[in-house]
Amino acid sequence: MYRKDGENYFIVDAHVALWDARPENQRNIHGKQFIDCFYDYHRNLSPESELWPYEDYLYYGGERLMKDLFVDGYVDHAIFQPARLGAFYRTGFGQTE
Repeated sequence: MYRKDGENYFIVDAHVALWDARPENQRNIHGKQFIDCFYDYHRNLSPESELWPYEDYLYYGGERLMKDLFVDGYVDHAIFQPARLGAFYRTGFGQTE
């Protein structure tokens, strides 16, 4: 629960995904192009203090996702919406495990 100015707020993150764009999961060049496009937005639009290393951006794991959202973050409830993108990624882009 997030608290500000004496008020409590229940936070719902309505679009959560754990993607896997590691090279071994890329089915073809389009998988690399897809994640590189996302990373370019991140790299060019984020403050320098918030930039992630490219390898972390490709996949940072379920434990870190949970910590970022529920421990360090303010999320009380998350709606998990993975994207398959099976034409680009061998096991899918959005992980469900």
